[in-house]
Amino acid sequence: MTNQLPATLDTVSQPRLRRMLGYWEGLRRDGALPARADIDPLDFPWMLGSVSLVEVHDSGNGTRRYRVRLVGTNTTERFGYETGGRWLDELPEPDYVEHITTMFDEVVRLACPMVERPDMMIDGRIYNYEVLRLPLGNDGAHPDMLLLAADFFDSSV
Repeated sequence: MTNQLPATLDTVSQPRLRRMLGYWEGLRRDGALPARADIDPLDFPWMLGSVSLVEVHDSGNGTRRYRVRLVGTNTTERFGYETGGRWLDELPEPDYVEHITTMFDEVVRLACPMVERPDMMIDGRIYNYEVLRLPLGNDGAHPDMLLLAADFFDSSV
């Protein structure tokens, strides 16, 4: 069971994430997914520190791996370690990895933007945030990358 929902202006609560969803929607042509090449970070300076890019690697046998290509500085500071350049399944928190893999798989399977507002316990801290997961695809139909944007509310020990 997931608490991830299709991302719409009705389901995304945070203004910066709503703006990011609008940016992504504006890049679509005839319903096709935008490609990574369509994304220009200069278009969203208000979100840069909270944006991440994740590569989708399809094994061809129905399983996928995700490689974290880039993680915004705000996200890195919140989690306390650098994940850029690493495979998702190599990160140190197995419960978190399992959860995120499930969420990524759903975005890829549906090829549509999704939003989630989890309260995650990581390294003894509770993280309250909203995350927008936007699929990107060079062929316009099959996600080969995910653009993530997160807004953190607070964290406590």
